[in-house]
Amino acid sequence: MKKNKSFIISILAGMLIIGGCSTSNSSEPSTSSNPPSASAPSASSSSTSTAAPEPAADDSGLTQQVTQGPYYVTGTSELTNGNLNYDNLTGDKIKVQGYVYAGASGTTPVAGAKVEIWHADDSGSYQPNGNGAASSYSTDEISLRGYVMTDENGYYEYTTIYPGEYSGRTRHIHTNTTADGYKGVITQLIIPSLEGDEMTAAQDNIAQSLPAYNQVTFTDVDDIPTTAFNYRIASN
Repeated sequence: MKKNKSFIISILAGMLIIGGCSTSNSSEPSTSSNPPSASAPSASSSSTSTAAPEPAADDSGLTQQVTQGPYYVTGTSELTNGNLNYDNLTGDKIKVQGYVYAGASGTTPVAGAKVEIWHADDSGSYQPNGNGAASSYSTDEISLRGYVMTDENGYYEYTTIYPGEYSGRTRHIHTNTTADGYKGVITQLIIPSLEGDEMTAAQDNIAQSLPAYNQVTFTDVDDIPTTAFNYRIASN
């Protein structure tokens, strides 16, 4: 009987020891795999996350030349305070600013570059509705035409009105950029269409022939819709 008692006590003691080890192990962290990173998004959170905004259009590469068009007037005047709408024509005020750089990339400024600007008025008409030399027209026949010069940093800016659209073209601004020692370039800034327009940039052959960078967008700065456009011109 004593032997049986001793045997039962031995079994019970062993069970207590085994049970104690099992309880201890269950509270220890597993070392078989690393814990998930707290910063890693779950599948559900990534599927509902907001998409990143599209990157800005790349302005690298030489500014692309396009047709001069039938409404280029030579010999126009330098703008006073960069105001292209010196005749106070009707239309919403906008501002264009940027730099003229040397070469297809980099930020070497071209000081003293001349940026000529012309575009249609609010109704879609050019003033004058023709070309040639400015001296062939009276001063009251010429509007929304002139030029600005870049400063020592290659910077320019001007204000004007939102250009109108006309048959066969989306809204746009013509520019002719020239500088001593560099090849001149005529190009167009493609302006966002408005509701009810007959033609968008996607339907305009000239707009489609230009880099995406030429399709400018506007952001309000001091309550004036403003866009930036950089020119990159090649040396002679």
